[in-house]
Amino acid sequence: MKIYTIYGRNYDSNVFLVTGENITVIDAGTGLFGDYMIKEIKRILGKNDLKQIILTHEHFDHVGGIKNIINSFNKNINILAHPYAAEKIESGKSMFAKMLGAKMPNIKIDIKLDGKDIVKIGDNDFEVIHTPGHTPGSICLYDRFGKNLFSGDTVFSHGSFGRYDFPGGDGKTLRRSIELLSKLDVENIYPGHETIVEGDGNRHMDLCMKNTEYLK
Repeated sequence: MKIYTIYGRNYDSNVFLVTGENITVIDAGTGLFGDYMIKEIKRILGKNDLKQIILTHEHFDHVGGIKNIINSFNKNINILAHPYAAEKIESGKSMFAKMLGAKMPNIKIDIKLDGKDIVKIGDNDFEVIHTPGHTPGSICLYDRFGKNLFSGDTVFSHGSFGRYDFPGGDGKTLRRSIELLSKLDVENIYPGHETIVEGDGNRHMDLCMKNTEYLK
């Protein structure tokens, strides 16, 4: 299993491609730089095909590019998200998308993921952790074997964390979610924005927990 990072441009989220038995894309950006993203995915995959796309939450900067991916690869790709995120995505409504002159994709979510679910990504089993606070539909994905955490917009590198001033966000709820994540043994953090962390994830998680003190 190998994890590739396609860093987001402008408003885009980072997009992660995980190779192995169950080839997976995590998050899809806005789609405004879709040609660049698709080119990178194709370069890495070669003749292999995608099996699934997992969305860490419902915000347009993470889901807007999903139709580009589906149309460029296997149209039978499974789309996975939290039930709350699924409801928002399937409605096709986003004020943020309108502000950018874009359109929220209204696509069907095939598999609804909640806390305690297990999903195979690449070659490893990842635990689905419901982490509301940034949005009600936020999830993180944790691999105990490889100590990898896909943290969406809940936790970023260097102790920063997601905003909670958007509709549905809540600071105290976000702190509880970060506290839950801080109990994990994490080496590598793959966040929705900013740089990835490989090798000393626990230090970044501890710093993030300290930085949430004012959210009590």
